[in-house]
Amino acid sequence: MNATKAVVLTLTALVAVALPLAAQQQQQQQIVIPPQVASLIDAGLAQQQGRMDIPMACLKTLYLPAQQGQVYPVFFFQLKNADLGFAAPADNPALLKAAHYVFLRVYRLAPGAAPVVARERNARFDLEEAQAAFQPEALNYYTLAGDIYPAGDYRLALAVTTPDYAKISVVYSDFTLPDYAQLKNQLATTPVFSVLNLQMLPVADSRLTVHKNSFVYNTLLLAPKMNAEFKAGESLDLFYFIIGAASDPASGALNLQITYTFKKDGKEVNKLAPQTVNSPIISQPIDFTFTEVTKDAKGKETDRKTKLLEPGDYVLEIELLDNVSKAKGLQEFKFKIVP
Repeated sequence: MNATKAVVLTLTALVAVALPLAAQQQQQQQIVIPPQVASLIDAGLAQQQGRMDIPMACLKTLYLPAQQGQVYPVFFFQLKNADLGFAAPADNPALLKAAHYVFLRVYRLAPGAAPVVARERNARFDLEEAQAAFQPEALNYYTLAGDIYPAGDYRLALAVTTPDYAKISVVYSDFTLPDYAQLKNQLATTPVFSVLNLQMLPVADSRLTVHKNSFVYNTLLLAPKMNAEFKAGESLDLFYFIIGAASDPASGALNLQITYTFKKDGKEVNKLAPQTVNSPIISQPIDFTFTEVTKDAKGKETDRKTKLLEPGDYVLEIELLDNVSKAKGLQEFKFKIVP
């Protein structure tokens, strides 16, 4: 991940100016949800009763910051290859293809009021797999992103259909986007996750596009690790944004301090030395190694060993300090070391 430092620094400048443009272009597109799909979404909305012609699961919603206090949600869903109707065209039997549509409707939720439609979107959902490498039982996750939203509570209705609408699946998921304007003398973060890959795209993606095992944020393509299980010989590649930091009045730069502490069963296992960063975007590799120091009765060091974290459940505490405003924050990332 060290090789992506330039990518992250470049994105720092782009987020402030380019992300809203993608959303504005998206809103100008014609939005159509066919009646047979819309009626199924409406019928299941109140009880969040889905339909599973094509078995699918709504996994989670991540969010990242956008301009003017708005938020950029990323919707994750999962499908199995065997359920997607892959078939080889007559002119190319070595290549399997599957064609679908995806429809997205997001409702704004408010206490005591009926859900109100905040956004509707549609997109083609075409997949290709090499016949020789095709794994019918493989589960892949897919993502949808491209719009920005104000803070609030929402309900997502997500539909995947065949082109002839003979099969229609609908899932629902509630999510909350935080109001960063409410942060007073406090630091916060976006959801913390570990990435498998990160790369810069030549231009920002301004369309609602389904991505397989990855998602797009402005000009950044990220492939997050979907579970939080690691082997001791691996490492975390954390990715998150720090929210609420103040710029130095003289230089205009940020001056943030981050301290990582590993805990197991509530006890501290390892604490890394504080580090200073000047960007709100954190792309941080962390190894699962620590130094065990043995001392005698007088406190003199007698032995020093480098060890790996043992298998088990861990909490990584992320302690934040703004050296400009003195605001603080604390975030956790839970993970598991497996044999």
